[in-house]
Amino acid sequence: MAQDTNNRSAVRNIPCSIEAEQAVLGAIISDNEIAVRIVCDIDESDFYSNVYKTVFRQIKILTNQNKPVDIVMLASSLDREGKLQEIGGVTTLDELVDSIPSTANIDYYVNILKMNSLRRKIIKECGDIIATSYKEEDAEKVLAVAESLIYNISEQKESSSLMHISNTTVEVMERIEKAYSENGSQGGLKVGFKNLDEATNGFMPGQMIVLAARPGCGKTSFVMNMVSNIASRKDGKEVVAVFNLEMSAIELVLRMMSNIAGIDSRDIQNGLENREGLDKIWLAQDILKNSNVYIDDSAMITTEQIMSKCRRLKAQKGRLDLVVIDYLQLISPSDSRKSKLEQVSDISRFVKLLAKELKVPVIILSQMSRSIENRDDKTPKLSDLRESGAIEQDADIVAFLTEGEFEASNNATPICLMIAKHRNGSVCDLYFEWDKSKMRFKPTIPTRLTAHISSNKPDAPDDAGLQSIDEIGGPIPEEPFDSSNFDIDELLG
Repeated sequence: MAQDTNNRSAVRNIPCSIEAEQAVLGAIISDNEIAVRIVCDIDESDFYSNVYKTVFRQIKILTNQNKPVDIVMLASSLDREGKLQEIGGVTTLDELVDSIPSTANIDYYVNILKMNSLRRKIIKECGDIIATSYKEEDAEKVLAVAESLIYNISEQKESSSLMHISNTTVEVMERIEKAYSENGSQGGLKVGFKNLDEATNGFMPGQMIVLAARPGCGKTSFVMNMVSNIASRKDGKEVVAVFNLEMSAIELVLRMMSNIAGIDSRDIQNGLENREGLDKIWLAQDILKNSNVYIDDSAMITTEQIMSKCRRLKAQKGRLDLVVIDYLQLISPSDSRKSKLEQVSDISRFVKLLAKELKVPVIILSQMSRSIENRDDKTPKLSDLRESGAIEQDADIVAFLTEGEFEASNNATPICLMIAKHRNGSVCDLYFEWDKSKMRFKPTIPTRLTAHISSNKPDAPDDAGLQSIDEIGGPIPEEPFDSSNFDIDELLG
């Protein structure tokens, strides 16, 4: 039985259509307008016959040299390269022209050519996947390689053509009209902080957002507060993937429950004093249980594994609205032989590709260089990003969390979020009060800044009792905004 199976497998025909290959080449040689139109969309590898590969390679050379493609020019060019007799002489070129009585169906023949080429590529990559499966013991790595190979084929298949600008203007006007009708609510993913949402107009698909902070400024708490805000929305089912390489899923969920319930995280772990607190925690648990937040706390994870898991989640849920990675420098490098700078550069480029491929905003946390601690001026700069070159270049938004120089209420910690790079917007400073015990950030407007924090704005004065909204670095809300998005006491009745 096994031998019969092997025999059946051996006689399978490789996907190809010699007739379609002949028709495509014949049409190109017969009609120079067709040559100009379709040659750029065809690759040598799309042909199965080695003879026709050689003919098309020479056609490509002639078109790149802006020379006409006909039997005389093609035969002469092949002869100079010593390839004419190899393909069977001028007779072969005559046969190609005779093989197509009309060029009217050329698009149909090109489609057959491309589809067979695609099938052959899939067969080849499947062979590589099988070979990898035998050699590699880590099944997750095999799966990541398999998904990457198949996706690369899919990506190569997608191509865009020049289109008249009117096609795009119509789409843009539809967006503008929708934004107008919805009072400007159109934009990217809102993260529940009114000042940040207004400054960025929401995080857009394909954006790479880097968040860095000095020690003790709560970058993990800040980004998980965003995730809690999204999870708490009554009308949204946004899908969020969180990769935390430093904390366990239990630690992260405890932080989110503390944030949503508004209860001191230490009280949750040490034992709540009353039933009311327990009811709030149960409600927070219900909110998280019914959300679309997914957490991966693998300590050692590679870029390929992150990509693989995000692809699967998007395929499973039909959407992916946000990816959070905490943090960049802990991702396992694909090539341990490279320097740390090269490894971080590779990871940074991957994060940008992840955002672009899956059309999702990716927030990635990053360490800052220790050099900032040796400066008198502790104001973060883009150069303070650890191994910063590629990170700064790839990121669409770079923001720093630093301790704010203003007086916060109720023993909260004053925090300044400095947007130091914004590819599609302006840089600015935003202000928050951080309640560490409840892992909760709340946007605020300082009544007075005791020192000028940001060096982002050019020619900023050294003295700074900044008073006006413009000086503070807007846009910011008119009233302080409760980042919890709802009143848990009201929900409890």
